[in-house]
Amino acid sequence: MKKYLIIIGLLLGLHLVSEAQMQRSMTESKVVAIGLKGGVNMPRMLYFNNPAVNQLKQDLTFVPMGGVFMDIPLGNALTLSPEFAYLKRGTQLSFEHHTGMTVNYSMSVHFVDFRLPFELRWPIKPYFQPYLLAGAEVGMRLGGQIHMDRTEPAHFDQTIDVGNANMNMIHAGAFAGLGIRSRIGLGSRDMVLKLSASVHQGLLDSYSATERDGTATALNVNAYQPKGSRLPQGLEVCLGIAFPLERQDDACATFSKDRRWFKHGRRTSFGF
Repeated sequence: MKKYLIIIGLLLGLHLVSEAQMQRSMTESKVVAIGLKGGVNMPRMLYFNNPAVNQLKQDLTFVPMGGVFMDIPLGNALTLSPEFAYLKRGTQLSFEHHTGMTVNYSMSVHFVDFRLPFELRWPIKPYFQPYLLAGAEVGMRLGGQIHMDRTEPAHFDQTIDVGNANMNMIHAGAFAGLGIRSRIGLGSRDMVLKLSASVHQGLLDSYSATERDGTATALNVNAYQPKGSRLPQGLEVCLGIAFPLERQDDACATFSKDRRWFKHGRRTSFGF
């Protein structure tokens, strides 16, 4: 008899835990989370409709980036994740001047972006949820520098600050990518980890009006001509950490049908 009671007790415990996990999973799709993200961006420029400049090989560069984001569930598998991100756009390249000297050119421009990505995920397991992401972004230039140096026969080294004469103030673009989302239980709260890789494409010409009308003279005028369109590109790899704004119940809470308790004479709600 004692053996049967133990088996019944174990089955009842497993049922309660299973029910709690199911309710926890259903509730997760309704909970808003806020978090931080950080990673690297690999920027470059696409010189559309300018074959001469397109032939210049751009160096692969890695620059840090970061931001804050919010996960707003729109269903069991669809999430809207608006974010503010800080990053650098630009390019770095080397080319040979027509006089025979080697020129090293770099543009590094600071931006703050507002982004609106949608994420479609496959909740295979709480700790393994692949997802696709796509969205739009708009950014504002904060500043930056353009640096150029060239070797013999005539040495020249100069750095200028980026302003209205060098790059458009506003950036607009679109992006798409993929990622993996993991939900990790931490007591009464969950921690959400998001690892993603995305390709970003500028859709607004980054040449400034003063470059177009010829009132701004480029330092590397023999290789840099404001023809066609100069569109920023980037490949970003980021890790995000978020925490839900509401607490998660534990399995023991399922023993109580009413999970509201009186505290200091007031009714306080625990859970969802």
